[in-house]
Order: sequence, then C-alpha cells, then structure tokens
Amino acid sequence: MNRLKTIVLFAGIFGIGLGTISLSGVSATSMMVSAAPQTQAGFDMLGHVEYKVLDESGAIKQYLQGDNIVVIGGKDCVARHVFENSTSAVCAAGNNEFQFIAIGNHTTALTPVNTLSALETTSGGACASSGVSGEMARKQVVPSFTPATGGTGTIVVLDTTSAPFNFGAGNATGAIMQSGIFNGDNASKDGNGQCTSLGTASMFSVQDLNSDTGITVSSGDSLSVKWTITVG
Repeated sequence: MNRLKTIVLFAGIFGIGLGTISLSGVSATSMMVSAAPQTQAGFDMLGHVEYKVLDESGAIKQYLQGDNIVVIGGKDCVARHVFENSTSAVCAAGNNEFQFIAIGNHTTALTPVNTLSALETTSGGACASSGVSGEMARKQVVPSFTPATGGTGTIVVLDTTSAPFNFGAGNATGAIMQSGIFNGDNASKDGNGQCTSLGTASMFSVQDLNSDTGITVSSGDSLSVKWTITVG
C-alpha cells in the first residue's frame, strides 16, 4: 500500500511539473530559437536615362528622358561580382566594370531576358552604317557614386557630358533609338568614333526610345547621355 501511495504521489508531482512547463511557454525543443521580426528593406536596381542634343553653337535642340530595363544578364553579372568576384561563366567580358555607354539606331525594343554583347542589330551582328540599323558608337565614362542613406539607395551616375558623342556628315546615320550600358568597348572604330566591329562584352541595361520620339542628329550636333542607377 505504501508503495502504491508513493507511485501516485510521484505521478501527481510529474503531472504538475508538465503543466507548469506548458504554462510557462517553454518548448520541449529548447534548441529552436526564432528570430525577432524585422522590417525587410527593398533591394532593386533602377535606372533613369537622360539625352541632351546640342547643335554646333551649343544650343539645346532636344531633351528626352525615361526609365531603363536591367537585363537578366546584367543582374547575373552583378551577383557574381558581389559574391564570387569571378564572372567568366556569366559575363562575356569577364569581370570588367560596366562603364561603357552605347547608342544605336535599331527600332525593335529589347527585353529583360537579353544577354547581348551589343545593342540590337539587323545586320548579322555588324555595327550600324548608312541604311542599316544597329549599334552606332560606344564611350567609356568614369562613374560617380553617392553612398546609400536611411532613405535612399546607392546612386551611380554614368555621364558623357564632358565627352559627348559628336556627329558629322559621315556618322549621323539615322535617328538614335537606344542606349545601353556594357562592360567592354567596341573591337574597332573609325576616325569619327563610329563602331566598325562590335567585339565581345556584356549588357547591364538598356533603354529604348519611343519610335515616334527618337533622337535625330545632324552634322555638327553632339549628344550627351546620362545614366543614373539607383541600387536598393
């Protein structure tokens, strides 16, 4: 009988103990720790492009602006730069910086899946020339950076204003319809700076102008292209 009372008493104490653990909120899986709720900061790469055409006297002839598309290949390259520092498997020009602004006169819009090494062409991969649409020219620029703050992301600016695209009788080949950012230059150019061989590079982003509002240039004109990329 005493042995039975002892067993009953132990069972009662064990039951009370379990109830206390349950009420206290302690889990049997004590090694599992949940993270405190946090506000997720958005991360994206947004671009804005401005075009300014000056005549030979320096007067503004035309001004256009619009947003861009960061293509799939560009996103892949950026991720490789940040986390691997080796882009040979994704970027055609390796881990070169995206510091080259290209302009072209092709009229078909590009899409976010493009991983092209040049602006769109209809000439079998050749550069633009009289009567043929494609990439017209490409310039390297030195980017400027504005660090991120609590309310804004990092701002990167690529601007050809100090060394614009210049046009003469030999290279004013139709309306300018596209601009893009690449990580390499054309393979070769003529004396006017016009593309004569595309070469190998990777596209980061592209911006297509409306077919009704393309940029028309004449001999003596200059074109400045300014890209502003916001990261985050």
